[in-house]
Amino acid sequence: LCIFVIVSTNMYKPKLDDEYVDESSYPVQACDYILENLDVKNMRLFNEYNYGSYLLYRGIPVFIDSRADLYTPEFNGKKNEEGKYVGRDIFSDCINISNISTYYENKFEQYGITHVLIRDNSKLNMFLSRDKEHYKELYSDDSFVLYERVD
Repeated sequence: LCIFVIVSTNMYKPKLDDEYVDESSYPVQACDYILENLDVKNMRLFNEYNYGSYLLYRGIPVFIDSRADLYTPEFNGKKNEEGKYVGRDIFSDCINISNISTYYENKFEQYGITHVLIRDNSKLNMFLSRDKEHYKELYSDDSFVLYERVD
């Protein structure tokens, strides 16, 4: 019986390892487009927090991912004379850009953002979709939109 269990587990292991990624939650098709059509080594992508890890999994450099603590001044800044960490607060910037509580264009300029991948129903998309002078839509599907910043 023990040998049967080991043999059957090995025979069906590929089935157990199959991945399923919900394309409405993760930008599967958008990543395909990016990898096939863009120079990922030279692009600076702004992405929202929830799917940064998936982008990294696909080999696409991100603005932020689910390891939020790495994007705070404590991890990427330095202590000042008072012992307080100062530096970029990428996590807060991401949240504020996504919620339109800061002017996105100033932050995109500050970070050198060249492309923006966001959910189609996001607040930020509402603004970028109307700004044809500065943002060119490169890709869209039922859930995500990819823009290129135009100078």
